[in-house]
Amino acid sequence: MTGASVRLSVRPNRAMMMATLSQSMMVTWSIALFEHLDAMINNREESVGGSEVISYSETAWKLCESGFAQIMQDANKLYDEFRTKWMQRFSTDEVLRLLLEGGDFLHHDDEKGWALTVKNNKQDISAFYSATIHLLVSDAEPLFVRMHGRVMQLQEKLCKYWHGESAVDAVSKLLPCLESSLREKENAMIVSLRMSLNQLSKKRFAAAFNSKSPARYYTTAASCARNVGRYWNPHYAYENGFLAFTDDFCDYARELTLQIIEWYQSKWSLFLRGFNRGQLNLFETMGLEKAQN
Repeated sequence: MTGASVRLSVRPNRAMMMATLSQSMMVTWSIALFEHLDAMINNREESVGGSEVISYSETAWKLCESGFAQIMQDANKLYDEFRTKWMQRFSTDEVLRLLLEGGDFLHHDDEKGWALTVKNNKQDISAFYSATIHLLVSDAEPLFVRMHGRVMQLQEKLCKYWHGESAVDAVSKLLPCLESSLREKENAMIVSLRMSLNQLSKKRFAAAFNSKSPARYYTTAASCARNVGRYWNPHYAYENGFLAFTDDFCDYARELTLQIIEWYQSKWSLFLRGFNRGQLNLFETMGLEKAQN
């Protein structure tokens, strides 16, 4: 926002950046932000007195340092347990049992052997997905929500200390107001990412059956079960395709969750450090002149 914290090879278009930022803000909070800016202009003494660092909360900063690190540690542990559980559930014996008992997924021909009955059509693929991988994804979503809930609890604590210790006048309320105004956009982003777990899984699952070749027969039902979803296991690194799919999915779900935690950690590291009183020209010159124009 100030151009002072990083050195860029090109000059950013601050007007465009601020316009994009403003479109992400809740209307009520943007009005409150304008009122704080207006109060700052009308009370110059307040803008030049007080601490050199504005909107800095030592208590919130220390909590941010320890809190997010603990959530990251807990998330890694939970996803390790999640992976172990589902790798066991998709062992070849379990996959075979599921195929035999879960519906008419396997066909046996006395002369040809065993073959998967799932055809390349939306109905068959959807039914097979619901009976198999959907169980994995539906178990991962609550874990994702649980870890995001931990982040939200920490965020509320940070806000409590931050607002209580540093939001004391119009100037120091600028950053807290800006942070609050972006919450709605953040929540929409998290919902979109959570939905991607199922969306990407369905897409990758369907890709394994995107073929018009005739059904392939195997001598035993177990051999057929091992070769279901060969697309997911191109190098035969896993005993069956579902194990390959599960391992990839667990990697994605874990990294997505960790990325969200890291994003919130970066966000709060940025806000809680506040800004120097010398950076007020961001609001007094560039920002206000553009607003008046």
